[in-house]
Amino acid sequence: MANDSIAQPHFQKLQQQFAEHIRNPEKPYAPKGEQQIEPRRLEVYESLFFNNVEGFFNSLFPVTSAVLGEDRWQQLMREYMIKHRARTPLFHRLGEEFLAFLNDSYEPQQQDPTFLLELAHYEWVELALGISPEEADSNPTGLKADLQQAYQLSPVAWPLVYDWPVQQISVDYQPETAPEQVTTLLVFRNADDRVEFMEIAPLLYQWLTALNEADSARAALMPLTAELELDEAALEQFAVQTLQQLIDLNIIHPRNV
Repeated sequence: MANDSIAQPHFQKLQQQFAEHIRNPEKPYAPKGEQQIEPRRLEVYESLFFNNVEGFFNSLFPVTSAVLGEDRWQQLMREYMIKHRARTPLFHRLGEEFLAFLNDSYEPQQQDPTFLLELAHYEWVELALGISPEEADSNPTGLKADLQQAYQLSPVAWPLVYDWPVQQISVDYQPETAPEQVTTLLVFRNADDRVEFMEIAPLLYQWLTALNEADSARAALMPLTAELELDEAALEQFAVQTLQQLIDLNIIHPRNV
């Protein structure tokens, strides 16, 4: 049986203390009496580590960092490094770790915008979908929309809903209150492997999210028609046109029930 009381090797303790110091320079990297790294070299290590992390996240979340401003952004990067322990060795998945930090342990400051997490998620989606291992099938040429057919969303097409108009937010436009109507988007990877964003109506968002489980496109649509008291004939005509556009873009595919 392993003895949990076995002391950690001395060099591992030093490594851990050094790593803690790199994340948070206010923590000493070694107790008094231990061999010390020359302060100039230590500052170089600290700077390289911080700049690498900050540079990567700045490229992944350019609007988020710009909205916060350089000083607050760097404070947030330091808070992330101190509080969050990334559990992936994959560099491209660090964006998910940053979102987990914002959701779980980030402490908002008075000047921070309420939309911060949603804006960061919106920016992360482009990388996440771009590197997703999922592949989309191509619909046969000339495939016609049919409301009696069951459909499914492409695995590289994601309907998204946000409280904030994240696609409009910038340094010059930062709403203080969320609008009454949510923002609904469709992000998808096209045939050229480019990620595209499309703003869609909330009704279309609801329809798309219902398609995978419905027996037909009409079955997914009818509850929405009744709920919103819409003209059924006019809505079906619009639905056929929309289905055709989504088929042509390979966003939806026929599904066998």
